[in-house]
Amino acid sequence: MQALQDHNTVFEHSNSWRSSADAMVLGDIFEEGVSVTVWNRPEAPLISQYYGEVFKSLGMGIRGVFSIDSLREEIATLLPGEETSIGKQAAIDDIYLLSDMLTTLFDCDSVGVRLVPLSSAMCPSFHVDNIPVRLVNTYLGEGTEWLPKESVVTSPMIGLNEANTQGLTKNRLGQRYQESSVKQMSAFDVGLLKGKSWQGHEEFAAVHRSCKVQPNTQRVLLTLDPM
Repeated sequence: MQALQDHNTVFEHSNSWRSSADAMVLGDIFEEGVSVTVWNRPEAPLISQYYGEVFKSLGMGIRGVFSIDSLREEIATLLPGEETSIGKQAAIDDIYLLSDMLTTLFDCDSVGVRLVPLSSAMCPSFHVDNIPVRLVNTYLGEGTEWLPKESVVTSPMIGLNEANTQGLTKNRLGQRYQESSVKQMSAFDVGLLKGKSWQGHEEFAAVHRSCKVQPNTQRVLLTLDPM
């Protein structure tokens, strides 16, 4: 365990993630060394209820690139349910809100939208995305999990052997970590995750995974990519 403690000392004053109930925290993603920013926001019961009711009708979900100018109308035609449904309108408004925030933050006109109903983990292993940045938000079920940079030991490193890796888990990226160090977003939390191609700095990419989906439960995940 000493190797993990020594590694952590290097990052003692380097916070690789930020979270706040203030949406402005998302802008901290532009800070060097920050890989994850999370806007903690309360659940919207109307939206949760809507997705619970139409979960099976979502089919394979929604995937596509949409202009922010036409996104609201296009999403309205793709989401199931009555056009007069208050829950559906709230869901449309929220996707538009997050898309509008993303395009404003990254000065772009379009977003890559993926809205998927899940009955199992989509990406259950820790990984990094081969993109600049991605917004993630869970409407139903538990949220995305990630590893803070300061809690990870990269193998191989001097002094790392079987004796001092007991109690650590190894992921497919060759990193070792304590399970207790894994962070998780809650439903309706909005996260920004840096990817491998963030301004040419692969080392800033957020290491994350999909949460486990328990049997007979539902999860609805939204991801947005600035285009």
